[in-house]
Amino acid sequence: YDSTTKPNTFQRRSERRLAMTRGDQRERDRAKAQAKHASKLRAQPKEGRPEDRNLADSAALAAKVEAKKIAKQKAAEDAERAERATPVVRKKKEKKKEGNLDDLLSAGLEASKKKKGKK
Repeated sequence: YDSTTKPNTFQRRSERRLAMTRGDQRERDRAKAQAKHASKLRAQPKEGRPEDRNLADSAALAAKVEAKKIAKQKAAEDAERAERATPVVRKKKEKKKEGNLDDLLSAGLEASKKKKGKK
């Protein structure tokens, strides 16, 4: 394809492949740069003396272990308290039946009715 001719709108696949964008090349380059940056950070020396860092790390670890121990004790106490407590069950109350007026009026009549039978 030279610049003097008009571009053909019906290009072959191989020609279209050449005109494609960079695809995932940017993403690969970005990941490579991040890995390089991370390796530079690891190579830098840590601040302070190793003895001081060890003391600070051990103190932080001891505090973390103590907090976890307290949380475990509290969870055990809560479980024990829940196990001992009996659930409160309310008594069921019967609902008052409110019959309609016809049922109330005919309640006394049913006892006085006689059964009709064949003789």
